[in-house]
Amino acid sequence: MEKEKNNLVTLDVRPTIQSGRDPFDEIMSTVKELKDDQTLEIINVFEPIPLINKLKSMGFDSEVVRKDGAVHTYFKKTEVDENEKKKSHVYKPDPEEFDKTLAGFGDKVRTIDVRPLEMPEPMVTILKEIETLEPDWVLFVEHKKIPQYLLPELEERNFNVVIKELEDNHVQLLIFKS
Repeated sequence: MEKEKNNLVTLDVRPTIQSGRDPFDEIMSTVKELKDDQTLEIINVFEPIPLINKLKSMGFDSEVVRKDGAVHTYFKKTEVDENEKKKSHVYKPDPEEFDKTLAGFGDKVRTIDVRPLEMPEPMVTILKEIETLEPDWVLFVEHKKIPQYLLPELEERNFNVVIKELEDNHVQLLIFKS
């Protein structure tokens, strides 16, 4: 990909993250506008592994370069791997399914609240919690928003996610082993 970095579209998401907002919509909007001969450069403070996986499923190759205290991730459009394309899901809140699923676990519920945490800490915390989650238990997560980067990562690790939106800046997630 080194030769293809001459037609760059650069998006520095550090200010967005520092303001407490999620840059996902901004990134996806830029991806939609990207021409085939362009390479997207995203400048961030951490390696965006879930974004890399998401864009891979949309037919992008990626390269990560650390320089000047930042992480530069380059995305270039290639062919879509049909298996990756099939794995891409849209996650929608489902209050009925949420309540039914939660009831099915009885008292085997571990609860965490990641709303006060700054990015990327909610994702890091959730991934750490699921590592020790018993197979017949559910992780109940209080979150500010639907974590778009986390969802494909959970799917990759064979976890199910059920979502319930309560209000702006408050969603609940149930995460459990498939």
